Amino acid sequence: MKEFEKASEELEKDIRNYDVEEENVIEFLRGSETATVTFSQGRYITRIEKLAKKHPDKVQIVARNKNSIVAHIPVKAIKINIIEGRERTEEEIERSRKALAEYRESKQQSFVTE
Repeated sequence: MKEFEKASEELEKDIRNYDVEEENVIEFLRGSETATVTFSQGRYITRIEKLAKKHPDKVQIVARNKNSIVAHIPVKAIKINIIEGRERTEEEIERSRKALAEYRESKQQSFVTE
């Protein structure tokens, strides 16, 4: 029982420190074609604004303030995945380092000659 009480206290602390303006939400009902999204992170706000300009018939901005955006988007636009880094050998890393160094050197030389 003490573990439950401790967990409840920690949850209550988290809830008290919770700021609604930092919330990111995606909500839709099963079978629906439209989702309502709320974002407070800049990269997602920008993404929604770009999508609304590109697809005004599919993406509607419902509300926008300095810190967040609420919009309706197609459920098909929602993509959830986990991006895992690729394991690389030391040889691959070293080849990448050399290629990048050569590229930078060529760019620096072309900048000097222009």
